[in-house]
Parts: sequence; structure tokens; C-alpha cells
Amino acid sequence: MENQLISDKKNTTVKTLSFLCPLIYFASYMTRKNYSIVMADIILTENISNADASLAATLSLISYGAGQIISGILGDKFKPQHIILTGLSLTTLMNLFMPLADDFTLRSIIWFINGFAQSMLWPPLVRIMAATMDHSTYNKVCTNVNIAGISGTIILYLTSSAIWIKYFNWKYVFFSSAVVSGIIAVIWVIGFRKATAGQKLFEKEDKGKSADKKESTLSVKKLLMSGFIFIAVAIIAQGALRDGITDWVPTFIINTFSLESSSAILKSVLIPVFGVISIKLVGVINGKFVKDEVKAGTVTFGIGFIGCLLLLLIYRENQYVTLFLAAVITGFMHGVNYFLICIVPARFEKYNAVSTMSGIINSLTYVGSAAATYGFGAISDNFGWNTVLISWVIVAAVGTVCCFIAVKPWKKFVN
Repeated sequence: MENQLISDKKNTTVKTLSFLCPLIYFASYMTRKNYSIVMADIILTENISNADASLAATLSLISYGAGQIISGILGDKFKPQHIILTGLSLTTLMNLFMPLADDFTLRSIIWFINGFAQSMLWPPLVRIMAATMDHSTYNKVCTNVNIAGISGTIILYLTSSAIWIKYFNWKYVFFSSAVVSGIIAVIWVIGFRKATAGQKLFEKEDKGKSADKKESTLSVKKLLMSGFIFIAVAIIAQGALRDGITDWVPTFIINTFSLESSSAILKSVLIPVFGVISIKLVGVINGKFVKDEVKAGTVTFGIGFIGCLLLLLIYRENQYVTLFLAAVITGFMHGVNYFLICIVPARFEKYNAVSTMSGIINSLTYVGSAAATYGFGAISDNFGWNTVLISWVIVAAVGTVCCFIAVKPWKKFVN
């Protein structure tokens, strides 16, 4: 009878966390992706260059990437639920402050702080999921977490173009995001407390695995032998393509097809919509045909490479074809993100390093994102969009090759 009660309590905990974890990532995207979505309108209304407008986004990505490592380490040493609440509260404040700042330098500083606040969400979230869920449930919830994040992006595109920018201005996008984040912070506190009542999750005496379950200390040599360096390069490449293309597509189609900003933002909603479809598709690829996250990443990256090549060849022909191909590329980069950023860190549970490795791995994504957000803007200003598209093809090729090289050593590491 006692065992049944324990089992029922654990099931309730898992079900509640399976709802709360995606909700946190929904809030994360609502309060992080909003700047890039309205960046095209900021460029037009404030009459600044692409490179200048990208400064705040680039600084945010730098602080987000560096903060991932710090938050990852903290997430393995302290209660991850508290780190998540701190990050969510801070990002709510930064989204409130952003539209109130008139000076663009101050906005860049605020968004830099927001990037660090955002870095406090993912690594501890991964630790919570890995500690409370079996491998199958973990994979399913990771899928839902990714879909929730993309759904937040879709809502941002729709509300920004159809309501805030059309009838008010871009500042209301940040106000609305802050309201959503604040509400979810309250839900997180109440929900997590109820879900884990009476349980000693992440207490010092229960921290980590017991000695008989802990395999060994994770060493640099083991990482090198696992092919992690090639995985790291592939992660940087997918970050550059996923966020670089997403951030610049509205401006790209405005410049190429002479559209109004609200129209370009609305049409760009196709990109995150396809992201949801691709997450479901790559889950099928991994579960039924590949069953190996790095091999699945290779296949997914390869599809993205083909999409980049096609986009380079025909992007001037039709705005809808251009948007569709951009959606395909970023959608499959979300798939690569699912395999390499969501699934790979869970493989380090036997070393008690899930949060730490999650932070390191996710920081690599934003090395690529930061370079791409500023770099693609600078390239477009100086060399034109055709050169930007050539760089997308090169990045996709590098990512595909690196994933392919890492398949065999990673399989040995996992087994």
C-alpha cells in the first residue's frame, strides 16, 4: 500500500512537471524572441542600420551563452527550481524596462541583462526533467518543451503584426511579454511546490547519484573520445542558422520584395509554424528509423543544407517560396537543436553532470547565434543578401559534415 502511494505521488509529480516545464520555455521564448521579431520595425521607425539594430540582440546572445555555463554549474549545485524562478523574475523586469528606455545604448544594456536572466532557465530545467523522469518520458517532454517555445514565437509573430505594431507600436510587444512571464512565474511557484510536496528533491543529502550508480568522473579525455568537439561545432552551426535566419528573414524579405514591416512580420510566422511540424517529424525520424541522436542530427542537418542551397538559387523568384524554404531550414535546425541540445545532455546523467553539460552545450548554440545575428546584418550591409545566403550554405555544410564524423565515436561513448 505504501509503495502504491509513493508510485502515485511520483506519477503526479511527473505529470505536473510535464506541464510546468514546457510552460517555462513558452515564457522564455515570449520574453527573448520578441526583440528579434520587432527588430525590422525598430530599424524602420528609428532609422538605424541593420548592424546597429542587431547590437542589443547580439549582446543578449553573448550574455545568454556565457550565462549558460554559469547557470549549468549552479543548477548541479543548488536547487534548480529557485534558479528558474530567479531567471523568470529578472526577465520579466527587463521586458518591462526595455520599452521605457529611450536611449538605444541603455536598451542594449537591458537586453544584455535579459540574456543572462534567460540563461538561468534551460540548464536547471533539464536537471529537473532528468532527475524526475525516465528516458522515454524525458524525450517526450523535451519535444513538448521545444514545441512550447516555438508556440511562444508564433504568438509573438501574430500579436506583433496583427495588434501591437499595426495599432500601437513595437514597445507594447515587450509589455505584453512581461505580463505573460509574470503570470507564469506565479504558476511555477505554486505548481512546483504542490507537485513536490513531501519530497526531498535536490536536497544536499540526496544530491546526485549514489556511489554505486555513479559511473565515474567526466574527464576531458572522455569528451574528446566521444566526438564531442565535432558535435560542438555542429551545435554552433545550427545556432547560427536557426537564430540567424529567424532574426533576419523579416528584414530580408522587406529589402528583397519591398514589403511593409507589419506584413513582413506576419508572413514570417510561417517559420515557427513549420518549426512545430519539424519537431514532430524529427521525433519520428529518431524513434522509428534512426534511434541515435547524432545520426538523426546528421540527417536533419543534411535536409537543412539542401534547403539553404535551394534558397540561394531561387530566392528572388517569389516571396512565398523564399519564406517556405527559410521555414524548412529553420524548422530542421529546431530538429537538430532537439537532438543535440535536448537529448545529448541527458547522456551525462551517469556522471552527475546533466545541468553543467546542458549549460555548456546550450552556450555553444549561442556562440553561433551571436555571431550570426551581428554577422549576417554586417554582411548584408556591406556585401548584399546574396552573400548572406552563400554563408548559410557554407554553415549548413559544415554542420552536416561534423555531425556525420561524430556518429561512430558518440555511439561508443553512449554504449
